[in-house]
Amino acid sequence: MIPAVGSRGHGLDEVLAAVIEVVGHDGGDGRDGRGREPRVNFGPEVEAQIDLLVERLTAADSGPPAGQRRWHAVKLLERDHEVLGSFSDSEVTSSAESAAAALDNDGPGTSDITISRQRYAYIDTVCRGAVRGTARSGDDLTDRIDRVAMHAFWGVPVFLGLMYLVFNLTFTLGAPLMGVLELGIGSLASTVSGWWPEGADSPLRSLLIDGIIGGVGGVLVFLPNIVLLFLAIAVLEGSGYMARAAFVMDRFMSRVGLHGKSFIPLLIGFGCTVPAILATRTLETRRDRLITMMVLPLMSCGARLPIYALIIPAFFPQRWQGPVLWCIYVVGIVLALGVARLLRRSFFRGETTPFLMELPPYRMPTAGSLLAQMWTRSWLYMKKAGTVILGASIILWVLTSYPRPPVEVTPQDGAARDAAAMSYSVAGRVGRALEPALAPMGFDWRIGTALIGAFAAKEVFVAQMGIVFAVGEVDETSDALRVSLRRAYSPLVGFCIMLFALIATPCMATVAATRQESGSWRWALLQFWGLTLLAWILTVLVYQVGVMLGLK
Repeated sequence: MIPAVGSRGHGLDEVLAAVIEVVGHDGGDGRDGRGREPRVNFGPEVEAQIDLLVERLTAADSGPPAGQRRWHAVKLLERDHEVLGSFSDSEVTSSAESAAAALDNDGPGTSDITISRQRYAYIDTVCRGAVRGTARSGDDLTDRIDRVAMHAFWGVPVFLGLMYLVFNLTFTLGAPLMGVLELGIGSLASTVSGWWPEGADSPLRSLLIDGIIGGVGGVLVFLPNIVLLFLAIAVLEGSGYMARAAFVMDRFMSRVGLHGKSFIPLLIGFGCTVPAILATRTLETRRDRLITMMVLPLMSCGARLPIYALIIPAFFPQRWQGPVLWCIYVVGIVLALGVARLLRRSFFRGETTPFLMELPPYRMPTAGSLLAQMWTRSWLYMKKAGTVILGASIILWVLTSYPRPPVEVTPQDGAARDAAAMSYSVAGRVGRALEPALAPMGFDWRIGTALIGAFAAKEVFVAQMGIVFAVGEVDETSDALRVSLRRAYSPLVGFCIMLFALIATPCMATVAATRQESGSWRWALLQFWGLTLLAWILTVLVYQVGVMLGLK
């Protein structure tokens, strides 16, 4: 008897040592250190196919050692991609597929499902013989919670309610911490500004204050919101609820053409789209992987949160900030389901493969696991701020600062001088060239240049707006950017900015990841231009309807 508590890490070394003692001394004949041959009995039909494959592996020229043949046979029956790919003998793979197909026809499910059921039945038998405990009377806590969380009707409202709570707390708890960071970054900008005489027109001063501090600092100020969002998602994952959410959403996802397993990449997409695209490898068919890849950018990744955190407090009162953020996330989910249905009916016709997922019991996540997940994801955000966003901020500062207008036509007033310089710069000229396409959405050239910069990374939009409005030298609270936005645009335009940022142009890393995982530029470019066109159409529609309703 070895006492152990897995969640706290107590006794795990002793358990591992005991396991090695029992099964770790394999002599090549398949027997353990005590001379026993550990074997799961998969039932007569499966065992017959295993024996046939073991004979085939024995006869193969490059077959596995004797003690590993049964394991390889089981994996071949489960259609394990890595094991199948390790065999160059076509006769082995052909025999494996024939054996698996025979089990598909004989059993209640596919061969891998049949083997999984038998394996868990064996585990249950071993546990009943080895584990001692008190008999349960009635349903446990997991069963009682699942009656509501996985209910056919109430499951979806519970999921949406939890998401609303997460986004509301993200703003409510993050606001005070964000204010502290704003004060710190504003003080840093004031300190650096004091190195030059008042009113000095120094390119280095502008680079440090408007480019680096205004750009990178404008993104880092939203770190509390990012940390809180990642913490909330880690709690839902660690508690076991997210597996239930995948089960609840599978019914709706299957109707629109998404596989139930797509929920996991979609969930990861709330953090970052790039690892979410990599996570589509868990889907069995290329069709399911491509559909999921194409709609993943519609999940509001953590890089978009700084845009929302900038726009929402600038245009909406405190009581509406949580609901507006929740609305943006729900719009992304609904659009993802709609686009998936369109893709399924056009490019990717065919039957959806079945969804099988194990539901873990509810548990209290450990503080260590929560902190580890929160730190890992937050560190990636800070790392991006110190690398990609820093570089993009410097490039954007150059584009918004040069060429400079002639001295004789430059206004003397500070605000007018900055506006004239911005309009004369490369970024200003590009933005004005795009204004005919931006005007139907209510956007001007300043928003256009920021959206172009957001292709490097979504957070760069905030940095670019800070550079455009020169907030680094306005005051030490750094709240001047929101004040400037509120003076320049209406709440309708603010909402349209968030809507366009939600749908349009995934960042360059997402495009590269889609190209890598799909194996073709065709899908990456279709994703890029398709979502950009969809964003333009929907944003124009929302803005024009809003103007008609008098919301401008």
